[in-house]
Amino acid sequence: YGKLARLDIEGLEAGARVDVKGKKNKTDFALWKFSPKDQKRDMQWESPWGIGFPGWHLECSVIAYESLGEQIDLHTGGIDHIPVHHTNEIAQTESVTGKQFSKFWFHNNHIKINGTKLSKSLGNSYTLQDILDKGFSLEAFKLMVLSSSYRTEGNFTCDILEATQNRLNNWQAAADLRWQVSEAGHDEEGDTSPQEEAIINATQQVLLALQNDLDTPFALSVIDEVVNRVEKEELSAESATSFEKMLTEINQLLGVNLLKPDITDEQKQLIKDRETARAVKDWAKSDEIRSQLKAEHLEVRDTPHGPIWSRT
Repeated sequence: YGKLARLDIEGLEAGARVDVKGKKNKTDFALWKFSPKDQKRDMQWESPWGIGFPGWHLECSVIAYESLGEQIDLHTGGIDHIPVHHTNEIAQTESVTGKQFSKFWFHNNHIKINGTKLSKSLGNSYTLQDILDKGFSLEAFKLMVLSSSYRTEGNFTCDILEATQNRLNNWQAAADLRWQVSEAGHDEEGDTSPQEEAIINATQQVLLALQNDLDTPFALSVIDEVVNRVEKEELSAESATSFEKMLTEINQLLGVNLLKPDITDEQKQLIKDRETARAVKDWAKSDEIRSQLKAEHLEVRDTPHGPIWSRT
């Protein structure tokens, strides 16, 4: 008992959490609880021991057993579940099956708010709707969580989330460059350009990072490097194909979807019309079209190689 948490059984203080009455050992915990005699609970059942309900440790063991069988590959949860809940799940499940309950355990640390533990009394918690109401995307929040190891304690502030939103916007702008490829850097058929090779290698590094104890911070840094390279160099048609494969991997492995569709033909025509206006120095028309595109959440950046659009 207590092998997961490496509990010091002898050092445990009996009665520290619950009444020791009826216990044979100080590590005993409730498998079945009795309903109060003076009230009816919403969920209670007849049993050989009386009307009652299962302990919450038992609920989880039964759900796992009924859904996945006598053994499972991976069990997740917060670090606070190690010493009691997960320890008790192991005890009762392995007592029934005689087999190892879970092959791997994955425990994540917690996130604080402005360096303070979340508390109902402090009223310092946020909902996902709160994040949306502040103008941030939920994928930015997801990226913020992934930017630190699951083993370390995280911290949530609006400043951190804003920085992460900017990071996500940069990623999206780079991802949209695959719709704006050039013939620059085109090599002979069968050859791999340095740009394309860098993207292929980065895709492999992301997977290797996640295989290394889910090292998401390193995986994100690898993506940052590719994004910076794609922004500095014109993306060739060959590299765009490999880049799209990388974006697909990012979506599948990290749950961050950068595979947004191309802009419409009407929006492309507006960008061409703006270039025509600029060529004849019709700045009023150029600014009007830029404002129209901005209203459609498109930003246009002028470069020596022509206009580049990105989403806002």
